[in-house]
Amino acid sequence: MKQFVISDNLDSLTGMRLAGIDGVLVQEAEAFRPNFDAVIKNKDYGIVMISPALIEANQAAIDEVRFNQATPLIVELQGPNEYRTAENQIAKTIRQAIGISI
Repeated sequence: MKQFVISDNLDSLTGMRLAGIDGVLVQEAEAFRPNFDAVIKNKDYGIVMISPALIEANQAAIDEVRFNQATPLIVELQGPNEYRTAENQIAKTIRQAIGISI
């Protein structure tokens, strides 16, 4: 099972590529969906890491995959300059999916 990165941050993508993880740099809003769809259709990828800004901009498409498909696992990949709230993303996803706060 392979991993894939969809990032809007060149430093994050470069680091992942140095670790042997495939990925793509998405800096235009319209470039996200074709890349995302191609990765989702490829059954070789078990984990897809996506930048927080791209997740926020494409939340509906990402939630559709998260809640309706067993694989791939979609996780947030924070870049070196991104400081987010410490909210547990797994708990947030569960709350969105079934309405239960843990």
